[in-house]
Amino acid sequence: MMNPLIMKFVNDGFFNETVGNHLDAALTNGESIIIAGHRSTGTRPFMANMMAAAKKSYKTVQVKKVEDLEKEAQYFLIPGIPDVDFEDIVYQAIKVPTANIVTIKEPEQPISLMKIFKKLYKEVGPTDKKFHQIECDKKDGVPFVAKVTTFSMGADGKVAKSDLAF
Repeated sequence: MMNPLIMKFVNDGFFNETVGNHLDAALTNGESIIIAGHRSTGTRPFMANMMAAAKKSYKTVQVKKVEDLEKEAQYFLIPGIPDVDFEDIVYQAIKVPTANIVTIKEPEQPISLMKIFKKLYKEVGPTDKKFHQIECDKKDGVPFVAKVTTFSMGADGKVAKSDLAF
């Protein structure tokens, strides 16, 4: 049974059931979610619902500043935060071995997962965490999910990417 907060987006036509099941499984498995796209593509309400879905099942901490990462959490919820090194906050959250993230990637809050992975491997070694980047777009003014990519790291630090077929 798909989480109702995710099912809402299937019903609204934002993405199909394949994507919905993928996101539901990602949360069930405690994996990270990154919502990517311009805010006009519906990223903010989508991120808010994914955060709410994570809150239902896990101990979460909403991150507004780096100090919030010192709190105990299974998921760090990182909304767009103005006037900070956003990529560094995301990196610091990813470094916490017991926690995953739900965050946003938009023109105002850019993050490079590849750069974060490279730094993580150098400082900490390989991670077995999985990250799902959901890219939002719009066509004829209608927002939708255009691409879903899963990132993972091998023991050698190499990053594997796979796109969900939907």
